[in-house]
Amino acid sequence: MKGLGANSAAVVHTVKRTCMRDHIRDVLVARILDGTYAAGTQLKELTLAREFNVSQAPIREALRELEGSGLVASERYRGTRVRGADFAEMRESYELRATLEARAVELAVPCAPEAIAEMEQCLHAMAVTAKHNDSEGYISQALRFHRTLIVASRNRTFVSVWDSLHWDVRGRIAVERLAKKNEDFVPLIDLHEELLAKIRAGSVEEASALVRKIFAVVSKAFE
Repeated sequence: MKGLGANSAAVVHTVKRTCMRDHIRDVLVARILDGTYAAGTQLKELTLAREFNVSQAPIREALRELEGSGLVASERYRGTRVRGADFAEMRESYELRATLEARAVELAVPCAPEAIAEMEQCLHAMAVTAKHNDSEGYISQALRFHRTLIVASRNRTFVSVWDSLHWDVRGRIAVERLAKKNEDFVPLIDLHEELLAKIRAGSVEEASALVRKIFAVVSKAFE
């Protein structure tokens, strides 16, 4: 029983650290985008750890995610510095994502009922969060929708590549920029509903085209 208790404590600690990492990451992204951290600003792990009252581990993990998305750069002996958002690179990453997910549709259809049900739940949650102007909730559910589609392709490399591109960061940047442009998320939700309908009907070509259409809309955030 002692071993079980230790394992439970370890799981709780990991979950708490993950939640804190996500919170820190989101705060740092916001500060980079609103200019609080200008390009060239050095982000010191110890200083941030003191500010957030945490160990340096979640700070390091958050910075690693930001580096993966291109917002910061880490150099040996020089630490981590802000690069700022490279919008041309963001557009390119969404072009890759559109290609990846369009092919995932071809591999996933016909989708398992469990995957269809998962995407339906995501769509419902996306509509609710959009209605309440909850951009954080919206992007979380949208990412869950698309990752479910990637997993349904049963291509492990697709899943690995998708995860490596840190869509938690890139997606939040896109949503924030769309919100600043006063873009309505309802048309995007409508496109997702149409996409799911085509997937359910087994219309592979039309579903793939809708995936590309969705990301063409999202890419406008970086124009």
